[in-house]
Amino acid sequence: MIVVCPSCAARFQYADTRFQGAKSKRFQCPKCGTVFEVANPVLAGLEVPLATPLQPSPLAPPAPTKPPLPKPTETTSRKQRDAMLSAAGLSEGRLPEGIRHSLAFLSGPQASTVRLLTTPVTVIGREEGDVIINDPETSRKHARIEIHSDGTAWLTDLGSTNGTYTGGTLIDGPTQLSDRQEFSCGKSTFMLLIRTLDSMSMD
Repeated sequence: MIVVCPSCAARFQYADTRFQGAKSKRFQCPKCGTVFEVANPVLAGLEVPLATPLQPSPLAPPAPTKPPLPKPTETTSRKQRDAMLSAAGLSEGRLPEGIRHSLAFLSGPQASTVRLLTTPVTVIGREEGDVIINDPETSRKHARIEIHSDGTAWLTDLGSTNGTYTGGTLIDGPTQLSDRQEFSCGKSTFMLLIRTLDSMSMD
């Protein structure tokens, strides 16, 4: 026999013997999900069984709707992070106005290139960081340059294996870098360039 969904008119086959003597059977349309009842054509003496829509079956309740997600709020850890950056003279995501800091590669795989520093914190490393250098003598995360709100730049070694040097001296804590000052990480040597907008307009 052919069963027809009363909601979407989808048609599908169903063997009469599967009624097993029952007066009717409940069906759920595989296309639209409507649950309806079909009379046994043998007992009803009908050529085409009548289909009657029913309420959704309790065995297949509709999927519950998810409650709306709460609006994101500023967490305590974020506030603590902002306070820490402020105490260190850093402003997350912003650089001091009127000053441009660039990193010149003097030796190593990227020699003779210059990179503009666009964030207050720049990490140099072999595999991780903002400046990745293919130097086997450089640690995975080697050193960090921090640009403070007053425009000063500070270099810190991140516990590297071979150390970070300025002027041939191993640094053991945050060290301030001046304009055109050189420093090295592994076999790679860099120069920090600090330019103000006034000096750039005069060049």
